[in-house]
Amino acid sequence: MEASEPKPNDHAVALLQEAPLRELIAARVISHVVALGQAGGYALEIHFGERKAVLASSRGGPRTFASLSTVAVLLQRLGFPKFEVDASGYRPGRIRPAQPERSAAMKAGKLPKAPGKSAKSSK
Repeated sequence: MEASEPKPNDHAVALLQEAPLRELIAARVISHVVALGQAGGYALEIHFGERKAVLASSRGGPRTFASLSTVAVLLQRLGFPKFEVDASGYRPGRIRPAQPERSAAMKAGKLPKAPGKSAKSSK
């Protein structure tokens, strides 16, 4: 076992980015996915072989989903629509702190528009 690999009793969680997850799903090596309840939402635990990893955010930590419907949409898009839910650690709440200044600016119509975005989608 290499020094960089976590030991079986190590509490460090392996993180998995979305692109490698997509490849593992395409290779059909994912056995199951569990949405783990935590404060304010759910993290995804991916099981493959005898290993498991948590889906990572773009900032490097575990990705947290505010709702199970968001988890379902992502997994359907990736081609793995079945998942289990372990809500034992779930505690309702916000993932991120409230931003009252941003909310007030939004209500007043004073937020800058994102480039290339229009008020109405042309879907």
